[in-house]
Amino acid sequence: MHTEKNEKMADSRDMIGAHDAMRREFGALPALIAGVPAGDARGTSFVADHVLMMIDFLHAHHTSEDDHVWPRLRERCPDDVEPLITTMDQQHAAIDDELQSLSAGGRRWRDSATASDREAVAAVAERLLPGLYEHLALEEERILPLIDRHLTQREWKATVEASLGKVRFSQRLLMLGMALHGAGEEQADLLRAAVPAVVWHAGRPIGTRLYRTHRERLASASRNRDL
Repeated sequence: MHTEKNEKMADSRDMIGAHDAMRREFGALPALIAGVPAGDARGTSFVADHVLMMIDFLHAHHTSEDDHVWPRLRERCPDDVEPLITTMDQQHAAIDDELQSLSAGGRRWRDSATASDREAVAAVAERLLPGLYEHLALEEERILPLIDRHLTQREWKATVEASLGKVRFSQRLLMLGMALHGAGEEQADLLRAAVPAVVWHAGRPIGTRLYRTHRERLASASRNRDL
């Protein structure tokens, strides 16, 4: 690999924080959805919009890897990365199929607020979890070490920024607050290094407040309070 002299290599541990947020938020979806009373149009709309937002977040995360990480690893360490990235691609495709089903079901439920549509969405959200958890764990075990050896910090930050850029501006601060929720000092420092400085300094306090309010509204909309 050709890099500028003394260019710092990637530290991709910040991805663990993003993954932890995905595990927490997607893991909570089945019970969260199931807890919304049938006929509660307002609560249904808020929780369904949360589901759709999480789909957008995960899709942005995966497509940024597809665009920025896999091609560089295939170029720079082909012997180490094949057939691993083929497995990653297959997992992304399988997860994307479930996300499409979840999105379609979420939109139907948002419009109808019926018990049957609610139960269908909760079932898809539950079905998504094993494949998602398996993928995140494999990525942390096998892909992150390769990123740290073969991508520069500049390239890694560009990947993170590309992921943020795929999310609506109004949701980026909420996304940051979500990643910071429950994060220890080390993980917060890693997130700080990964995102643009202006996003961190302006966004951390605002994002934290936005996410706290968001969680409170989710808990209010659902009989499931364990968020």
